[in-house]
This record gives sequence, C-alpha cells and structure tokens, in this order.
Amino acid sequence: MDNIIKILPHTIANKIAAGEVVNRPESAVKELIENAIDSGATEITLIVKDSGKSLIQVIDNGSGMTEEDGILCFQRHSTSKINSIEDLESISTLGFRGEALASICSISQVEMKTRIASEDVGTYIKIEGDEVTQVSKTNCDVGTSIAVRNIFFNTPARRNFLKSDTTEFRHIYETFIKLAISNPGTAFTFFNNDEKIFDLRKSTLLQRLAGLFNTTFSENLIKVHAENNLISLNGFISKPNFTKKSKADQYFYLNNRFIMSKSLNYAVYSGYDDLIEKGNYPSFFIFINLDPRKVDVNVHPSKLEVKFEDEGAIFGFIKSAVRNALRESNIIFDIGFSGAVEIPEKESALMHKEIYNKSAIFTPIKKEAYDSKPFERREPTATIHSYSEITNELFNNTEVPKPEENKNLFEHKISDTEEFNLWQYQNKYIMCQTETGLMIIDQHAAHERVLYEKAVSMLDSQAAFSQQLLMPISLTLSKIDYHIVESIQSELKSLGFNFKFQKNDKIELTGLPSDVKIGDENKIFQDLIDKYKEYELKLNLDKRDNLAKSFACRSAVKSGDKLVRQEMLGLIDNLFACKMPYVCPHGRPTVIRITTEELDKRFSRT
Repeated sequence: MDNIIKILPHTIANKIAAGEVVNRPESAVKELIENAIDSGATEITLIVKDSGKSLIQVIDNGSGMTEEDGILCFQRHSTSKINSIEDLESISTLGFRGEALASICSISQVEMKTRIASEDVGTYIKIEGDEVTQVSKTNCDVGTSIAVRNIFFNTPARRNFLKSDTTEFRHIYETFIKLAISNPGTAFTFFNNDEKIFDLRKSTLLQRLAGLFNTTFSENLIKVHAENNLISLNGFISKPNFTKKSKADQYFYLNNRFIMSKSLNYAVYSGYDDLIEKGNYPSFFIFINLDPRKVDVNVHPSKLEVKFEDEGAIFGFIKSAVRNALRESNIIFDIGFSGAVEIPEKESALMHKEIYNKSAIFTPIKKEAYDSKPFERREPTATIHSYSEITNELFNNTEVPKPEENKNLFEHKISDTEEFNLWQYQNKYIMCQTETGLMIIDQHAAHERVLYEKAVSMLDSQAAFSQQLLMPISLTLSKIDYHIVESIQSELKSLGFNFKFQKNDKIELTGLPSDVKIGDENKIFQDLIDKYKEYELKLNLDKRDNLAKSFACRSAVKSGDKLVRQEMLGLIDNLFACKMPYVCPHGRPTVIRITTEELDKRFSRT
C-alpha cells in the first residue's frame, strides 16, 4: 500500500510558500527595495510598468554579490542576515528570513545583474519559475539590478485576482513612500511607465517629507523627541489645526522598520488630548529605537506586526512625548488668536446673491439639480406646526413623491398633531414622535444616504450645478493624489467640482458642488480624495460608487453638528424621499423605530 503522506516537490512547495510573501506586485517591490537598503546602497532606482504586472526593477549601488552568492541567494532560506538562533534576538536588518527572492522567482521571470567592487565584471543570472536558465559574465556597475517580469505568469489564478492598475499602483506607491521616509540618507528615483514620479536626493527627514508630500505639509509639522536609557523617539507630528478626516499619513517605525499598531496610534491621539476634534486625525512620522531583545519582529512574514515586552510602558512613553512636544511648541497660538483679529473683506469666496444658509443643504431633492440648474433656496416658513404642513411646503411643485405617499413609510409617518415632538439628542440623533412610537434618526447616516443617491444621479446624468468661486483656489497635492484626480476628473466634474490642472502637482479649484458647505474649500477637496483612497484600498468598489460614497461621507453633516428644527424636518423629508432610506451607503441603519408597545413592555405596563 502506498504511503498517504508525501513530501511536496520543491517547485510546488515554493509556490505555496510564495503566497505568504508575495501576494501582489507591491510585495515584490517591498522585498527588493529592503534588500537594496540592507546591502548598504546610497542610491536606489525603482522602475515599474503596468503597475508592476509586466515589470518591476530595482537597481542599487550596494555591495553587490559574487557569482556563487548570486546563485545561492535565490534558494529558500538562504540569507546573509543571520547565522544562529541567537541572531533572531538582535535583528537590525529589514530582511532575515531568506524567503523573498525564492518566493519571487517561483512565480515570475527574474533577471539579475550584480558585481562586487573587487571584480572587474559582474554576473548575469536568469531564472524562470524556480529554474536557473542562464548564468554568464556581464559588464555592469557595482551593486545589483533585479528585474521581475510577468509576475504570477505560472499561477494564473493569483494573477486574475489582482486589482485594477490604479489600485495596484497605489499599493506600490504607498510602499515606496514608507521606505523613502525611513531612509532620507538614501537617494531614491521612481519611474512608472517611463514617467519619473520621484527624484529624491539625500536629505534630512524634514526635507524628505517636503519632497514626498509638499512644503505646506512639512511646514505644519512639530518635531518630537524623547529618550531614556531604554528607548528613544524622534520624528514629527502635525499641528492640531492641520489634521485630516482619514488616518492617512501616519507612520510608525521601530528600529527603522515600518510597523502597524493600533495601540501605538492611540497613544499618539491621547497625547493630543482635546486639541483635535473627534473624527479628525493627526499625521505623524515617529521613529522608535529600542533594544531588539525587547521586541519580537518575527511574528509574520510581512514583518508589519511586532510584540513588545512591555507595551504599556511604550504607550505611556509615546503619549508623554507627543504631549510635551505640543506643549513646548506653544501650539496654543496656532489654535487660538494671535494678535489682532483680522476681518475678512468678503463674507465668502463664493459668488452668491445671499449669505450662505446652512439650512440650504436640507432643501428637498429636485429634478432641476440634475439639469445643471441651481437648487431653489427657500426661506424657512414663518409658522409651521404639523408634519403635513411642512411636507406640503417643502415638496410644493416638485416631482419628488411626498413621504406619506410612500407605502414603505406608512408606519414611520410623523404624528400630525398640532405641535408634534421633534428634538436633537446630543447633537447626534434626531428624536421624533410617530403615530406608533418613537423614531430615532442618525443625522450623519441619514444625510449620507441623501447625498449618496443624489451623487449617483449626478454621475449618471453627468450634469451638476456648481457654485462658482469668485477667487480660484490653488491646491498643491501629493503626487499620488494628483494622479488620482487625473483618473477621476470627469466624475469629479459631474459632481460639481470645477478645476484646472497646473504644473508641479497643483490644481486650480474654481467651483464646488451645491451641497458642499462653504468654508475651508481646499480641506473639503483633500478630505474627499483621502476618503476615496481609503475606500479604494479597503473596499472593492466601482470607481463611481467609490466616489459617490466618498462624497457623501465627507459632505454630510457630522455627529456633533447642531441642527435647528427646520433643518431636522428638511433632512427627514429628504431621507424618506430616497429609494433606500433605511441604511446609509455603508450599510449602517439610518433610522430605528421603538414602538409604544415595546416601551410599555420595558416598563412592565403590559
């Protein structure tokens, strides 16, 4: 009888193991650049084509390899980083498992040129799917050049699961940023489809951040430093008035290795105390140096997760360092008034015949909105006491069905009493008496649903009314944000954003959608792009659906916004005019109904 248990062939075992190390082109980029850094390179060039699907090439001027080492480095568990079990307790390099190159060559076609300084000629090695097909001498510079072509060519199922070129490029871009930040003393060049994305020279950390993001970004950072006999911390945190609506641009490095930790992130937030509003997030670039024996980085092949010997002490150390940095920077002057109060010459940068009225964002959905005509702005009715009256007033001469005509909403009809009860709880929920009990509406989720359906309609019709800015606003974007805006420019304009592209990653904003509150226009636009990026990475959304959801999330009223009675009534009417009023675009409920019968049971009245 044949044995049931068998040893897998080398080629199959490598393909299985490769799945843990290389799950997309970005994984190969990360491993190759980390190897270049570990080799002592001071200049590194990254070249990708078709978002890494057809080519990933990393060229460095590091130490290089001999022919023997060049062949051996592609074998699994071959490494120059550690020699014994004791070395695992004091890892100082980015790589050490000896799995990266073996995994990469098992699912792609690899060519390598490498030379050490003591030799006049280098070595050329070609590998295809684990098999070395050519070894020869070649002329090349000192260092190593590795080209990875046709990734996943022999694992078509894995290749079919890759996302769009835009998404895969985003992952590569983010990884490049992480490594470029942590190595400002190394020059980096990045080409995408023959276009130079970055040309970063050796610099200080602050100069590197200005090169990767922009000068305005770097000027709004505060230096943070702390140390004791066990740990040291250096880096930058953003000023409290320079926050974002997403957790983008948050970077933690442990012994120069990028890591992810919710606990450490929360330590930074805690250091800000009440200086930032709930829902806003600071940017930070924090480098922690700690005895390698006090932390375990050998948790997962990605090496993103770590385990600290005393995480509580690290938490307190970071929180204290952030708090002290904010205190020492006299940040209060950036938050409050500094000197005389300046009175603006204009009440708004927008050309309006009337002063902006926040209630306007709750005017009913109108067909005219999709015909490139401005929304009709109504003055609040002087005396309205009942739901039926407000319904007749708001929906007068519109094509939107009245809420009481919607059969699905029969049980949610608000009591038609002389003065029905309607109030806001904690500036978060709208509490409303109904004929059968109590209706509780989440104001943010409800407004998200209204704006989402409106955005979808505008994207479908490709026509939207735009509030034109009297004075255009110039925005400097990061390179990836500029690239994203280019890829979704027609959809953005369908929503009502009018802008022109300029040089040096800048755009000129000339108009905003009618539903966007007037205020910090550049922040509104940036928040939208940040949310779009977040959804693109986390959710598998269609581009238009992603943009509609991002627009709704960033433009909707927030928890904590105080609403007057008229605004609450308008929001309720708009919600119940939606095709799907009961959930927000992300699936959270917008409304909860508690019947009188249920309340009676709770109070034992039955």
